[in-house]
Amino acid sequence: MSVRDLLGKARLITISEGGPPVERTVAELLVQTVAPEATVRAAPLVSPGPAHIAIDGRGGKLTGGAEEWMSFAIGPGGSARLSTSGPEWLYALCSLLVDEWLDCDEREFAQGRRIVPAFPWLRNLSDFFVGSTRHARHFERESYIRQLARMGFSHVTINALGVKRPFESGPPGDQYHWFYDYSPDLDQFIESALLKGYYPPEYLQANLNALKQNAELARKYGLVPGLHINSPRSMPEEFWAQHGYLRGARVDHPRETFRPRFTLAMAHPVVQEHYRELLRQIMREIPQIGFIHVWTNDSGSGFEFVTSLYAGRNGGPYLIREWKSDDEIARAAARNVMTYYRLLRDEGRSVNPEFRLVCDLGPFYVERKYLIPGLGGGIDAGEFAYFESQASPDELDGLKKVEADIHVKLDLSDNNILGLPYPRLTYERLAQVRRQGSKRILTGSTPRSLVPFDINAEVVRHCQLLPHVPFEEVVLKIASRWVGAELAPALLEIWDLSDEAVRGYPPGVPMSTFAFPWFRLWVRPFVPNIDAIPEEERAYYEDFLLATFNNPARVDLNNDMMWNFLSVNEAAGKKADIDTLVLAVLAEAIERCRAARDHLSAGSSALALFADLHDRLVAGRCFYRTMRNTMAWTESVHGYLKASAPGQKKLYRALCSEMVENELENTRLFLRLWTESRSDFMPVSSVGETIHMYGENLGNLLLRKIQLMEKYGKEEPYIDPGYMWRIPRR
Repeated sequence: MSVRDLLGKARLITISEGGPPVERTVAELLVQTVAPEATVRAAPLVSPGPAHIAIDGRGGKLTGGAEEWMSFAIGPGGSARLSTSGPEWLYALCSLLVDEWLDCDEREFAQGRRIVPAFPWLRNLSDFFVGSTRHARHFERESYIRQLARMGFSHVTINALGVKRPFESGPPGDQYHWFYDYSPDLDQFIESALLKGYYPPEYLQANLNALKQNAELARKYGLVPGLHINSPRSMPEEFWAQHGYLRGARVDHPRETFRPRFTLAMAHPVVQEHYRELLRQIMREIPQIGFIHVWTNDSGSGFEFVTSLYAGRNGGPYLIREWKSDDEIARAAARNVMTYYRLLRDEGRSVNPEFRLVCDLGPFYVERKYLIPGLGGGIDAGEFAYFESQASPDELDGLKKVEADIHVKLDLSDNNILGLPYPRLTYERLAQVRRQGSKRILTGSTPRSLVPFDINAEVVRHCQLLPHVPFEEVVLKIASRWVGAELAPALLEIWDLSDEAVRGYPPGVPMSTFAFPWFRLWVRPFVPNIDAIPEEERAYYEDFLLATFNNPARVDLNNDMMWNFLSVNEAAGKKADIDTLVLAVLAEAIERCRAARDHLSAGSSALALFADLHDRLVAGRCFYRTMRNTMAWTESVHGYLKASAPGQKKLYRALCSEMVENELENTRLFLRLWTESRSDFMPVSSVGETIHMYGENLGNLLLRKIQLMEKYGKEEPYIDPGYMWRIPRR
């Protein structure tokens, strides 16, 4: 008998009394899919009888075996049991049963089938649930949590704001406040005695309500909820008028802001109690919170006197005295950092003994050697930015000695183009970190409500839950399931071409990842002299550009205030690589996808996949072509300005004309895609444009870009060398 037929005979599904909510979620899924006649009932845990499915999500650790496990077993008389070491694995196990095992022979499970996840800690790394893209149109919160649970994720960050915009603001032209939109600190949800009255109560309540709702969704699907915070973060400007004596470090980026931001002086006992009170209240509201991941020295957060503060080492009056050596300052700064880490760890563990703190050590260049000995005991090290690549062997040995785990970040999704397939690269990167022994992983997953056919996500799922299955078998099985055995080989070839193109993109191209929307590259005109365009005609995109009025980034695609990114030759080389290794390969993938799509009848079940994939490949080509043209801009404009011989200037002028025409054609193609496609190939804000995300008006902005490029595209290349010294016009 098949597993499907056996489970279809079930009349009773039991869950444990007082068990985790995911047990009922799984029971209801079984009723919906395979056991429609079964009744769900909470009962003491007993051996299941005939026509009975038992669910147990609290099996605990195995002595002498794997700490985390999932098990499905079929017993005598048609009984069945789903059990896991912890609730975080139960939905994934049930999904394997429903998706993979229903057509298997029941005898395959007579001795039970045990699954050990490849990564005991798999956490989402995504702005969709904790950051700037949470308001993307068509994003569905519960669908996303269910997707993560199905894929075998164990932990999820939940601290997205519950309002459209952060409370933080700034003077006109200052976009820095948008960085408070993601990874919000503890004080955005709860009020302490120190902060009473500085945030509107309705603002805090909306955020807390969203936090609690997200936590409930996490628990519904068994995931461990936690927070990812930029902390300690700056305080409201009005706060300092009353409590200036508590001012700590200046933490803003002086080249991106008009108003300094300051954090609290962490060494002060009142400040320490403030943070204890905040976390104490949050844990009281949501005692299931299992972790906090702290990122600092960025986005309005930072610790006093550390070397990587954007404004340089600085801080309040309580940490060090004047005329101290660099080493003495580093030691004092490290002690201050550890004070904060430990108070968060201790407060969290007073409610949840399993609570862990993850702290990113990347920014602490000098202080790291004094921080590592203080880790362990529930305080782990993260590599959210660049820690692992800069850690020395001695530092890694130090982490081992204190038994502090490293949480490894893998960028396996991109918010600029959603759903671009690179399954083989995804598989290889996961296999590599597994071979290295990494157990705690942070990686992305694009929401299925935006990308319905995400092969990268399916590969992540199989690497986590069925790591013994070879890659070729995984992708062939999924391709056959999605488009049928006849079309599967064609789909595999397209996936391989897309994978090849993604691999071919050269490293070191500025603004390629999270900075892409900040610099408005979809909609700003690529012309030889951007400054020739009157400011009022550029305002449509400069109002959302992460660059102050005097930042040369406004008129130079190769500059951000105080440095040029690439030389002329470096830009030329990267342009050539993109042409040959990326765009040419994507062109072939698009042509093959178009051919497959156009040969399918309207009623074909595979048509939706090939149509959706085609548009994502076209969007990817437009994105890479725009990035190619940033390189072409740097090569031609800077090359022209550096050239002295007339022949050289003529050559670079011709390259400049080619760049303008190339980006014009690309923008027209992208506008057509934007107008005609039904696919969510990029996140689009449902609440209006921000520096992080484009809005519904993108089509109009693309038209304005085209008009300005047609009008100013033949100007002589020029960059004002004194742009940084400008003052604003009245």
